[in-house]
Amino acid sequence: MGEAHRSQERIRSDMTKPGTGKAALLELSVMRDIGIQEFDPLRRIKGIQEKLSPIGVDAILLNYSRSVYYFSGTAQPAFLLVSPLDYQLLIGKGIEHAFRETWLPADKLSPSGLGGVVDVLNQWGLGGGVLGMELDVIPAALYFRIASMLPGFRIEDVARTVLEQRKIKDRHELDCLREAGRIVHAGHERVMEVLRDGMTEVELSAEVEDAHRRAGHEGQYFVRQWDFFMGRGVLASGENLSSIAGKVQSISGSGMSAAVPLGASEHVIRKGDMVVVDIPTLYRGYHSDQSRTYVVGKASSSCRELYQGMMEIADRAIGCLKPGVTCNDVYEMTFSVAREIGMEPFYLRLGGNPEPLFFVGHGVGLEVNELPLLSKGNNDVIRAGTVVTLEMEMWKSEKEVVKVEDTIAIHGGGAELLTISPRELHEV
Repeated sequence: MGEAHRSQERIRSDMTKPGTGKAALLELSVMRDIGIQEFDPLRRIKGIQEKLSPIGVDAILLNYSRSVYYFSGTAQPAFLLVSPLDYQLLIGKGIEHAFRETWLPADKLSPSGLGGVVDVLNQWGLGGGVLGMELDVIPAALYFRIASMLPGFRIEDVARTVLEQRKIKDRHELDCLREAGRIVHAGHERVMEVLRDGMTEVELSAEVEDAHRRAGHEGQYFVRQWDFFMGRGVLASGENLSSIAGKVQSISGSGMSAAVPLGASEHVIRKGDMVVVDIPTLYRGYHSDQSRTYVVGKASSSCRELYQGMMEIADRAIGCLKPGVTCNDVYEMTFSVAREIGMEPFYLRLGGNPEPLFFVGHGVGLEVNELPLLSKGNNDVIRAGTVVTLEMEMWKSEKEVVKVEDTIAIHGGGAELLTISPRELHEV
């Protein structure tokens, strides 16, 4: 218990920096005014507990690593069992690490793993009812195993409930997202140093990836999509900007082979080529998603005009991002600007598709793509504490393709750019 208590105090101390005394009180006051919650580890557990009875769920069982990490502070293999009145973290492997990492009290930890679920439910007097699980991210074999263990329960999907809670970021999460933005900027700086005529996409991607790692990137990113695969992120140039493959609804790159047909390729970058870099970073579990467009040499007047139009739309969309607007409001607003400035024929026409993309951004946090989706027809209301990307592309011809993407926190007073790389068209 002593070690778990010390771990919890260490994490709390780390998460409340910077600022002490009167300065810290002023900082907290400002954060409350713009809608930022101070970090409270057990508020997350209480938050999900309060949602169970209204959705008719007697308990939830979570084992997806991102969810376990969000609620407990550890990503070691474990099952988090939560009822409206109690909770228990059932650790399968890496027990010594989990005890050191988690902020949960020691009496809420058990080394039993999945095998302890029945015993804990019996202790709580729950012999049957409705059990919530994140059915979009668990293997079928695990689902059937749990169903056979708990014949008195009907299993229902609670993924949306968990993701809705994760939409609103607290102070610690925003600090991590800002740091991830600093790390992704190191990749941009490296592009400006090394991009040249004659290098391949994969050579440039390796330079960016190395810069990210040296700046603190954890070397992984998470996408909530079954069987999703890609390199470390998207880097595409020239005609590859119009080669759209795989499961992404964005510039994808063509990859090194048909086995992984997304990301950087061995294509040689030539003078005059447009280059788009969209390689995310991860810091303490939180992502930064940024895209920037580069040109080897001087951009044509046509590409500069295309980029200026895209930035006009993006800048006005950022001004629109505030609590109370809907996702559909943001989407429709961007098209109204595109029509106003005469750029609608090129706006969001991925790979030259005559039908525009159905979204202009997405949530960011423990996964690169989270709720909310800034999409056509989505009337979800944006709240203070939400973090999203604005992801915009313009396509005029096979090689005339530009993109900008930024990660943005929405506070009570408006929008804060968490990605810090300059947003102009970069001629190298």
